[in-house]
Formats: sequence, structure tokens, C-alpha cells
Amino acid sequence: TAPLFGVLAALLFLYHGPDIWLSRWNASSLALTHLLTIGFMLMIMIGALFQFIPVMTGQFLPGQKKLAAVIHPLLILGTLALCSAFLSAAGFLYWLAFISLSIAVTLFALSLIVLLASIFDNRLIAFLLRVLFIVLLVTIGLGLYLLLAYAYPELGMAFRQYTDIHALWGLVGWVVLLIMAVSSQVIPMFYVTPQFSVRYLKLLSLSIIITLMLFSLVNGSADIYAKELFTHLIEISLSLELIFFTFYTLSLINQRKRKISDVTINFFRLSLISLSMGIAFWWIFSYLMADWKLHYSIQFEFTLAIFLIYGLALSAIIGMLQKIVPFIIYLHLKNLSFKHPGSIALVPNMKKIISTRSSQVQFILHLLSFVLLITSIYFPFLVRFAGLIMLGNFIWLGMTLWQGFILYKKNQSQILTFPEMKMTF
Repeated sequence: TAPLFGVLAALLFLYHGPDIWLSRWNASSLALTHLLTIGFMLMIMIGALFQFIPVMTGQFLPGQKKLAAVIHPLLILGTLALCSAFLSAAGFLYWLAFISLSIAVTLFALSLIVLLASIFDNRLIAFLLRVLFIVLLVTIGLGLYLLLAYAYPELGMAFRQYTDIHALWGLVGWVVLLIMAVSSQVIPMFYVTPQFSVRYLKLLSLSIIITLMLFSLVNGSADIYAKELFTHLIEISLSLELIFFTFYTLSLINQRKRKISDVTINFFRLSLISLSMGIAFWWIFSYLMADWKLHYSIQFEFTLAIFLIYGLALSAIIGMLQKIVPFIIYLHLKNLSFKHPGSIALVPNMKKIISTRSSQVQFILHLLSFVLLITSIYFPFLVRFAGLIMLGNFIWLGMTLWQGFILYKKNQSQILTFPEMKMTF
């Protein structure tokens, strides 16, 4: 279902046109942001963790199947209600979004904390999952607070100053750390690279968390001089941490032993390059070209958002889907075929689930839509063209995932026609 929210985001571009870039506080811009961050990103991240955690930790989330069946529709309802609330300003929709999203995330968080409490080893993935749990609570907590402020403006809740904190915890905290956690397992497994350093990633994840906490505290300070001084130090610290992660991961990718051309690795490269470009863009326009930033503040904010959301987050997520989905389908069918001897021929090669050609088309559509979205911020007449290519990007992704799902169900039903092997001891 996640690509459907990407399709809705693209339709917003086609419907609103250049007006979507008028202000970050526009109803259409807020709806667009949350269609991509909650509808697409959070949907896939939670869905992936349901599959990823058992493979990497050897344990299922408590009540996993029942939980997924409840969390999934609640996320759909909450996202649609929230984006409809932004576009219509209907109070009851904010309330519906608040209830749906808070229940969905609370259920997932509770199951995650029960699982983490039962894992006593000090493996890297267990450590990163604990860090991610903290970041998820802060990000969603701030988001729900902002949602209440929108739902009940009569309460006079101050919320504008918390928007940047919420965005930073979500994009730099949740997204970067989740990419770090999944990449540390996926990249060595699929691309045969050296293993990620456990010490580096532990120190890096902790330093990012500490930096984000300091930013949150300093942002609420009343002392202007102290606020500016600490803000500069935090910006330098966070930039260095993210640049280190970017170049460290790229260096491991370049050391891969499996030198066969693989288009899916380009998604990871684009993600990391987008993060570097976002950091460079921030420093250039904040300090070297500060006057330009004053005159083009709206364009500055949207460009940075596209770098972080569409470039960093979506590139990595779509790239991971090209590898994780075929692997999971292959793994499930292979395990099932063991119980039904003679059906092994029905377990497809991973390249048949999502072909190289399909991934190549996906990358071209994604890269082209990414470049056009940034260009359209400065040349608004390109907005609808960018939206059209973006629509193609998400439709192609949806078709690819759906075809994989259909193949899985078809082969599963055929495997089940073979007699089941009865184990005797």
C-alpha cells in the first residue's frame, strides 16, 4: 500500500501545480510532506521491521501477525485522515488522525520494547534497535503534540518552534539511524562488502542522539547569545557525524568483493550523495550566501526538504525494497518447499521476482523525478512535469511489488499441492 501514498503525493503536484511551493505552511505542502513521510516512509519502515527483526535477531515481535493486521489499517486511516485534515481544516479529521496514528505507533512501540527487553546480547543490531526505539518515541511524540496544536488552535499551544525539532528527529534521527541499522546488515549480505565496524556505528549513533538532544534543549533557550553559539557547535557536530557516515558507507560499498554490475547499489549511492549535498547546501546558503538565503528562504527550505526526504530517505528505501522483497519472498517459498518435497523447482530465482531491467527503470524514474523536483522549486513551470515523472516512479514501484506478491501467492499455492512431509523422530 505504501506506493499508493506516493501516487497521491504526485497527484497533489499535478493538481496544485506551482502553488505547492508557495510556503512550507501551505495545506498542500503539509499534506504532501506527510503523504511521503508517514504514508510511504513510516509504512515501509514498520512493515520492513516486522520482516527484518526476526531474520536479524532470531525472534519475532510479540503477537507479530495480529499486530501487523491492526497497525497496517490504522496507519492507512491515520495518514489519510491527517492529510485530508490539512487540506480541508476539518477538526474531526485531526482527532481521527490523532487516535489512529497514536494507537498504531503505541502498539508497535510496546511490542518492540517487549522484544528488546528479552534480547540480552550486545550485538550491533540489538543496540541500534534500542536507539531507534528512543528516536521513534521522541519523533512521534512531537508529531502528536503538533497534531493536537493543529486540531485545537483555541488552546493556544505553541508549536511552530517545535516543527524543526520534529523534522530533525524524524529525518536525521529516525531515517538516518534506520538506514544505518538496515545497511549494516543488508549491504554486507547482498553486496559482499566488509562488515560495518560495531564500534564506529555504536559511537556514531550515540553521538547523533546526543547532538539531537542538545539541539532540542538549545532551541528552547531564552539566551540569544548562548543559543547562537551552541547552535553553531551543534550544526558542526551533526554535519561531521553525517559526513562520516556517508563516506564510511561509500568506502565499504567501493570495497565490495562482488564486482558484478548491480543497479540497486546506485539507490544507496544516490541516498548518501543526497545527504552530502544537503549538508553542503545548508552550509553554503546559511553562511557563505546568507543574503541569498534571506531572499530565497522558501526555496531554501523546500530544496533541503527534497534532499532529505526524496533524495536521502526515499532513495535508500526504494533501493532496499529492490533487495529485501525478493529475498523475503525467496526465503518464505524455500522454507515452505522443504516441508513439501519435490516442489523446490517452484522457488523462483531472486532476479525473477524483481528483474534487473525493472530495477534499472525504477532508478531512472526515481533519479529523474528527484532532479526535476529540485529544479521545479526554482522554475515552477516544471512542477507538473516533475509530478508526472514522480507519478510514474511510484506506479512502477507499486506494479513491481504487486507482481512479486502475485508470484509469491501463485507459487505458494502450487507448493501446497505437493504432499507434506511428516517428520518422525
